Amino acid sequence: IEKDIYLPDDILYYDDLSRAHFLKTTLEQSKVNAKKMLENKIYTCDNHSWSTDDDFSFLPVFVGTLMNSSSVVHYEGTCFKSMTFTMEAAGTDSIRVTIDAKDKKSLMCREALFLSTTSRHHLEYMFFSKKHVLTFKNMAADDMIDLNLAGLRMYMFCNGVADSFVSVFSTIKLFLGGLGVNPKWPIIGSHVPEYMEKANVHFLNESMGWSLEKRDVVEVDLDESEIHDGDFLAITRLDGLDEIIMWGTGGHIGHSTVALTLDGELNIVESQDAWYWPKHKIQRNPYKQWVQYAKNCDFHVMVLPLKDEYRQKFNRTAAIEWFESVEGMPYGYHNFLFSWIDTVEDNYPPALPKDFIAIAFEMFGELMPSVIETFFLQAMNHRLDTQGLDFHQVVTEAAKRNTTMLQLMAEPELDGWWYSDGYSYVCSCFVVGVYKAAGLFGDMEINAVEFTPKDVYQLDIFNATAELPQKCKDADPGLPYCQILGKYRMTLPGYSTVSAYPHMNENCASIAPDYVRPDGC
Repeated sequence: IEKDIYLPDDILYYDDLSRAHFLKTTLEQSKVNAKKMLENKIYTCDNHSWSTDDDFSFLPVFVGTLMNSSSVVHYEGTCFKSMTFTMEAAGTDSIRVTIDAKDKKSLMCREALFLSTTSRHHLEYMFFSKKHVLTFKNMAADDMIDLNLAGLRMYMFCNGVADSFVSVFSTIKLFLGGLGVNPKWPIIGSHVPEYMEKANVHFLNESMGWSLEKRDVVEVDLDESEIHDGDFLAITRLDGLDEIIMWGTGGHIGHSTVALTLDGELNIVESQDAWYWPKHKIQRNPYKQWVQYAKNCDFHVMVLPLKDEYRQKFNRTAAIEWFESVEGMPYGYHNFLFSWIDTVEDNYPPALPKDFIAIAFEMFGELMPSVIETFFLQAMNHRLDTQGLDFHQVVTEAAKRNTTMLQLMAEPELDGWWYSDGYSYVCSCFVVGVYKAAGLFGDMEINAVEFTPKDVYQLDIFNATAELPQKCKDADPGLPYCQILGKYRMTLPGYSTVSAYPHMNENCASIAPDYVRPDGC
């Protein structure tokens, strides 16, 4: 059996077409996963060639690595007693993998194989006792170099869990995109293609029940004199990544920024690392320049004004001092997930079955060790008060303390943790860091790094009854804030309804479709 496999030209984080397809398949797989969860079958094998006492019966099992044309891997599969793997070059941009599958164990079994390089992966099902020839086409020069260095790694699943696992793998791959070892497009001002926009509108409707309404006006020219220090700019981009964040947290935005006057000029300050944005890291941009950047990449932007009492309370000098102390530090990849993940059970949508998360990180650790060191392991070491432990050492150390990986991930992230390249703030945590420095929470013990974008706009520090400029009312009758950019009208459920309290947002559930927020979490 011969098959040509055309890998996507671009990795998921950068390629709009791949992300649009990803959203579609994620919705489909989530429905399958949700049904399996109800039947307690999400982690079980459809066939029973695995022994029932095998604690790892649903995990991907490492089969071996093909390095070049002289390497051969032999393995007994879940369906075939004998499997032989070889690999050879098939041109300057292709490789040919041959899998000789023999001696089927049962009539209806099938084999599920996961083949992966550092940045590309493929899931292949095999049903017949034959020689299977897979030709991987259109591989980039970087992929061929990677194959020579690290080889093609192969994993095997028991039948029934492969699709569920790959949905997790692909989602984490999307989150990791900005940390890729070879970013391909430092493009300024990339617009969202129409098919991507439609895919995201459909995804939000299907996954969260949020039906987006088109606006007649796509831009409101709000003068910088109408924006004040501490006003929150809440942002959504219909690009696939924001929507996965929104689905996980229950929020209606994916990015957060805040207004701050610096050197006599209104700036928008933020933690930002998107490939389509012209600057990276914690940064400042003059308001008018920032609006142009935002228009170029199709941001939907709402300006949420502080209440009068908080506007008066906002200590600009202290906010500037804190901002300048972190300006230029990298985006907060170290704790990207952990403002969202607060519980062992109740933060994961159906696309992310919880027990697959750590397994995916383990596999990424083998494929991209430096990336997982940044994205996951440093945060786990902080929770254990250790340094430099790798994935298996973290698991072992946590187990010694009677703690699972899921429990460890749910432990609160703490302000002041110093990572390998500085403090770590994602966009929403950075905004709360500004508010905290400006004195809006007084002496409360608040960990800014525990706030999602939704947590920010639900703080009751914003003026939900502000007298808006007439142009804002005309553009969006009924909105309690001014939406200055965007094709669709952005609503914010729970806007300005949650009072601050010590240690807030350290133990909050976020389960779709209702996203009920327990009191005092």
